Amino acid sequence: MGHQGHAAHHAKVKVDHHAKLAEAMKQRLKVEELEENIDELEDVVEDVFPILMFTVIISTLILIVFLIRMYIKYSVNNPSKNKIDGKTVLITGGTSGLGKATALELAKRNARVLITGREKVIVEAVARNIRKKTGNQHVNALHLDLGNLRNIREFAEDFNRNEKSLHVLINNAAYMGPKSATDDGLERAFAVNYLGHFYLTHLLTEKMKKNAPSRIINVVSDAYVKGNLDFDDLALNKGYDVFGAYARSKYAQMIFNLECHRRLFAHCVWSFAVHPGACNTELLRNYPGLMGNVLRVFSRVMFKPPEDGCQTIVYCAVADKLRDASGKIFANCKVIKTNDRVKDRNVGIQLWSTSAQLCGFECDVPCEDEEVAVNKTEEATTEDKKEQ
Repeated sequence: MGHQGHAAHHAKVKVDHHAKLAEAMKQRLKVEELEENIDELEDVVEDVFPILMFTVIISTLILIVFLIRMYIKYSVNNPSKNKIDGKTVLITGGTSGLGKATALELAKRNARVLITGREKVIVEAVARNIRKKTGNQHVNALHLDLGNLRNIREFAEDFNRNEKSLHVLINNAAYMGPKSATDDGLERAFAVNYLGHFYLTHLLTEKMKKNAPSRIINVVSDAYVKGNLDFDDLALNKGYDVFGAYARSKYAQMIFNLECHRRLFAHCVWSFAVHPGACNTELLRNYPGLMGNVLRVFSRVMFKPPEDGCQTIVYCAVADKLRDASGKIFANCKVIKTNDRVKDRNVGIQLWSTSAQLCGFECDVPCEDEEVAVNKTEEATTEDKKEQ
């Protein structure tokens, strides 16, 4: 019995020992299995992490692009529902983009719309299309080349002889592209965007005075703040870049807009500058090189359509109570701050005088009475007039 008990005890101890060994082995296997799982997980993470990060980066970029697109394309609907039955509106560059969209909208508001373009066949087709879309039969096409001073003079002579009225003049046509000269030997962006409109406005001023209150609307761009005027180098012989030439022409337009206000406000001819925002128009069609291709693709995706961009132009043409905003710049149907450089009277007088010489007529200086009449409106700050 003693021997058997001892053997049994020994066997039990042995079994317990084996059980402990088995348990230890099991625990070790679990640890090893866990370590293997962790290693596998680390391998998976190493493989997936770059893809995950790439996805996060791309998603973030898409979100940023979407937000930028929303900001660039931000626009407001024209708050004015006014119709201008029978009022005559002349729009330069009316065959595409902002000009065409503006003509269509004003035709819907029963205006008598005259659109201009360099190609008579094209401008006639656009006018015909607008008549068909709106049912307004008072939409007509006129030939005008703003890069040719003689053509502008002949156009104005015909207009003043054949047209009874002009209530709104919209200076919209624009050029942006490689350096080239007009038939008059002038740098094209300056000639088309600014000087041609300056001359056209001058020749039609008496017609607008007779139909007062009337309005001049200059379609500009916030690029004007980057523009510089060197009166000794209007041909840009010292250096040319596409954007710089365009910015200069818009700077000149802004100065011209304020000068129109100073000279014509007393005659109830009001002038407004409009920054329509970045719009997907034909403006970039002549922009050269790879940058031009990139900008054209970018504009299709990111810029607002002309139908949105024209809303502020139409607002300035039809809205009430804009008298005290004459000479100012609008964006999204509200007055925005004008860069102080535009307000330099000496530069304004010099630009007007130089432009008159280039166009071949004698420069006139506003009389003292006109200056007194407009000083009251110039005293009001932009911030005070934002609600208008």
